[in-house]
Formats: sequence, structure tokens, C-alpha cells
Amino acid sequence: MKNAAFFYAFLCLLFLLSNNSTASGMTDDVLRIRLPQAGSLEPESTSRFYEQALRLALEKTSNASERIQFDYHPTHVQRERARLLVQQGKLDIIWSSSNKKREKELTPVKFNLIRGINEYRLLLIRADDQPRFEQVKNLADLQKFKIGSGTHWSDTDIYRFNGLPLVTAYAYAPMFRMLKVKRFDYMARSIQEVNYELEHYGKQGLAIEKSLLIHYPQPIYFFVSNDKSALAKRIQRGLEMARDDGSLDELFFAIPNFRQAWEELQKLDRQVIELKAPE
Repeated sequence: MKNAAFFYAFLCLLFLLSNNSTASGMTDDVLRIRLPQAGSLEPESTSRFYEQALRLALEKTSNASERIQFDYHPTHVQRERARLLVQQGKLDIIWSSSNKKREKELTPVKFNLIRGINEYRLLLIRADDQPRFEQVKNLADLQKFKIGSGTHWSDTDIYRFNGLPLVTAYAYAPMFRMLKVKRFDYMARSIQEVNYELEHYGKQGLAIEKSLLIHYPQPIYFFVSNDKSALAKRIQRGLEMARDDGSLDELFFAIPNFRQAWEELQKLDRQVIELKAPE
């Protein structure tokens, strides 16, 4: 009888410990999300926005026992490589500009993450060339100049589709030197990027063109692999909830270059040249 009583007490103790562990979160469900290393795809402050927006969307749609954990790829990867890693199941989510090819290879969460500020482009030129660009009034005029763009950038397909003469490069940083030595005439840079780039590369005699603005559709979405449609739907629902309650706006305007770009867009007075996206 003593042995039976001891065994019963032991079972009761295990039950209590189990309940306490659950209450403290030790046995919570863990949703592990594998992401690119911070700073792989853009400046680290911008990476933090996408990560925070993703966490916000997941938290808006989580249950009481779920814990969300982000794991990071061990090395820096370029954006094209990151998309391939999602296809291979080695990353769970990336954020990227969208085009039809990417939306076929991966499943997009069709929620434009940064309010379209990346769709408005200022021209980074050699400062001495400002008089030449003052003659540009429309797309036909702009087609007389060569644009520099990344080989794998989705922008490149848009420039090609609109008949802009192209010079492409695989690497980002050398392009500013290429502009300086006249391999091409300008780069089209988003408002949230161009001031940072001018700060770092302006000493090479570069400047922001004073009168023009290029615009084209280029939403930035989260992407997951095609076998994770349920995750895509969950993120979509969470982003919509965060938009509706204002918490996503709070995140957006906490990023200085996003806030500055949005404020500048409201007051820009420039000649806008509209480009079309490929069908």
C-alpha cells in the first residue's frame, strides 16, 4: 500500500509540474521562421522594418500558446540567391519587389509593404551633366541617355520594356564608379535610397538631378515558397489587421529614411515620367 501511495503522489507531482511548465511557456508551440541575415538585402535599419512588420503580422494572428522565433541564414546572400533559397526550402520568407516571374516561382503576400515610396525614382547623375538633363521633357527625350541598373534587378526589366538604353552590372557598389567614368549617364534611385547613396558616393562628383522624377509600379511583397500558401494567407491577414489598427503605420514612420521619403513625396514638384511594367 505504501508503494501504491508513493506512486500516486509521484504521478500527481508530475501532473503539477506539467501544468506549471505549460503555464510558464516552456512547452509553448514555437513557430520558427528562417530569414536572410540582417543587412543582406538592404541596410540593416531597413531590414529591421521588414522583420518587425512580419513579426507584427504573425503576432496579430497567433494563439495564446504560440511563440514566434526568427532564425537567420548563416551568411550574407544576394537577393537573387535569397529567392532561390526560399524555393529550396532553406529560407521561409523574403521581401522583394515583385514581377510576374517571381510571382510564378514563389507565392506573394500581396500587400505593398512600404506604401509605394520605392516606385518614385530620382535620377543620380554626374553633377556636371545637369544642363543636359534639363532638356528632358518626356520619355522620348530620356531614351537618349543610358541608364545603369543591376543585372538581376526587377527595375531592369521595366527599363528595357520602356526602351531605355541599358548598361547592367552584377555588383551594386561599383556602379557609382561606373557612373563617374561615364559608362552610363544616370541611375534611377528611390527616394529612400538616394540620400544615403549621395552621402557615401557623392564625392565622386555625383548629384541628384534637379527637375525629373520617374514613376513605375513596383510593389514590395513578402514571398514564401509555393507549398506554404497557408503561411502567406496568415501574413496577409495579419498585415491587414496591423494596417487597420495603425500599428503598421507606426512601424513605417519609425524608420527615418521611410518617413523622410514619404514627407518629400508629398511636396515634390517635378516633371514626372511614367514608365509601364511589362505585361
